[in-house]
Amino acid sequence: MIKDGSLVSWIWFALAVVLFAIEALRPGRFVLWLGFAAALVGILASVARWPWPAEFAAFVVFAGVFVPLWRRYERKG
Repeated sequence: MIKDGSLVSWIWFALAVVLFAIEALRPGRFVLWLGFAAALVGILASVARWPWPAEFAAFVVFAGVFVPLWRRYERKG
């Protein structure tokens, strides 16, 4: 699960799939963006080996960017 101090990328992709499944079962579009954030961290983890706290921080940052952007877009639509 942890390799060289970082989470392996498939963990992030698995988290993304779980979040997408939750979104499919209970639509609301909030969890969808968390899934996109997890998938993006999975892509980054495939390319660069960061320590797991940095990967988690990247997930928090991406989620913190995606969710407000979605809410802003949703209000305009």
